[in-house]
Amino acid sequence: MKTTLQFSLFASCFQVFGLTLRRQFFSRQTIVITVLLGLSLAITIVWLASDSYVRAPMRGTTTYYRALSPETNAYYVVGDRVEAESVVCVVQGRRGGKRELKARVSGVISEIIIENDFKVSRRETLVRIQPDRTGLQLAGKILQPLFMGFLLPIISLGYASAAISGERTSQTLVYLLSTSIPRSLIYFSIYLAVLLLTLAVTLSCLAALCLIIGTAGFDVCYKYTPVVFLATTCYVSLFLLFSALVRRATFLALAYALMVETLTANMPGVVKSITVSFYANSWLYDKSLSLGLESSIPAYDPVGAVSSQIILVLAFLSFLLLGMWIFSRKEYD
Repeated sequence: MKTTLQFSLFASCFQVFGLTLRRQFFSRQTIVITVLLGLSLAITIVWLASDSYVRAPMRGTTTYYRALSPETNAYYVVGDRVEAESVVCVVQGRRGGKRELKARVSGVISEIIIENDFKVSRRETLVRIQPDRTGLQLAGKILQPLFMGFLLPIISLGYASAAISGERTSQTLVYLLSTSIPRSLIYFSIYLAVLLLTLAVTLSCLAALCLIIGTAGFDVCYKYTPVVFLATTCYVSLFLLFSALVRRATFLALAYALMVETLTANMPGVVKSITVSFYANSWLYDKSLSLGLESSIPAYDPVGAVSSQIILVLAFLSFLLLGMWIFSRKEYD
């Protein structure tokens, strides 16, 4: 008899899990998130295809040479590969001084815009280079500001903040609470469904952004995956807690993601320590991952990777248990 009751309770929780998963997937949030993911991929493709330019650095009119002097052969021609320290051309000032211009990036010369022995002005484009895209560049230019700083919290709040508040708005929560399933198990079932869906979206997005640059993105994807997994788990538990607290939880979650996270996460001092992104970024900045990422703020003072992991796990468990406790005792209409 006891086994039958336990199986019946498990089946009921599984039904809540499945119902939440279907409702969240076939919702407006999925449409919005899909659009955001498409825009992110488009931004990454534009960044991937963008060129680097060598420009004349001197004031006034200068003479441009593709070699050290007009009599010698050009340093490089279209299609040649260059490194960051490769000298690609020379400019001569009005007073006779010559200055060698380096590529500054590794890549392939795609166009010689100005031919040899021409007058050029300051900042005029001379050579166009199609740069190589490395995993470190992807992490610094795309994953940190776009994915970790914006997409990850937005995707998490899109699903988690609407999970319970959406049931209240559609007036189906009262029916769900009238069943014999303990409220704590209802909440936990909803959490698992939202977490599964959110992880599927965030990890898929991470893989797409990393693999779009080819094999160079494999190592970055591998190193980012545990950070994204734990950060997503923490975000979902926090935003689901908001959903259990207030009816319009999305507005509260947006205020946290766009104001608290954005404004304080990169500030010096202790205020940033209240944000999930601070510990996720601290983990990524740790030298043990060998990503080479560093904060642009000298006084950022990140914590170590192990400390970040412990704090994120404790935060996720605290948010989850607090949400279950509130959901079990709050009266919903």
